[in-house]
Amino acid sequence: MKHYFLILFAISYLLSFSQETKKKSPFSGNFDLGMNFTKNIESTFQLNNVFVVNYKKGKSNFNIANNIALISKTGEEELLNKGTQDFKYSYDAKKLNTNLSLQHLYDISRSIKSRFTTGLGLSYNFINKERNNLQLGLSALREKNTPLEGDVELQNRLSTNFDLAFKINKSVNISLTNHYQPNIEEAGDFRWKSNVSFRISLSPKFMLSINSTYNYDSVPAEGIPESDYQFINSISYTF
Repeated sequence: MKHYFLILFAISYLLSFSQETKKKSPFSGNFDLGMNFTKNIESTFQLNNVFVVNYKKGKSNFNIANNIALISKTGEEELLNKGTQDFKYSYDAKKLNTNLSLQHLYDISRSIKSRFTTGLGLSYNFINKERNNLQLGLSALREKNTPLEGDVELQNRLSTNFDLAFKINKSVNISLTNHYQPNIEEAGDFRWKSNVSFRISLSPKFMLSINSTYNYDSVPAEGIPESDYQFINSISYTF
């Protein structure tokens, strides 16, 4: 909880900085607060907080993202939490980009105490315009996974991504992201994640965000189903 308040303080500082400067700030991002519904072993309600901070200097792009969910199971007093913290650096050279990524993930509902992932990859922009974007990417991943029960696992994976974003009009944005991550050392061990996001402008600074996420793991922990999904409604403040 202490770290959570430190994060909020940092966000507030960045928001103040971006509002006070007269010239265009290299910082941008969003802060979302909403409620989620997850269907896994049983139905749960979640309070979700997401913040994203981007910094751009020349051809270099830095991205920090934090996604925290506090989960209350229906009919139970037990409170679970899940979340991801991401850092990504990318260097844009026209259509071909190189990137370095770091991720920390934890998800008690899927028996993941912590998972640290480092990645190095390339992506190619087939379309990169103000209203439309189409990108394909390939990365090599190294994972250190610590389950709630059992031994620590080290895995090497590939990650392919297909990202599509377009604007229907000035007020509505749609984005689709797909990740396929096979284990290069064990045939049949792979993960798939799909996300569809609708963002509707309510004002110059506020948006309604509607997100649907589907996760599939062909080799889940014992007693955990192979797939789950989330449906998230939130209000987003952009800067």
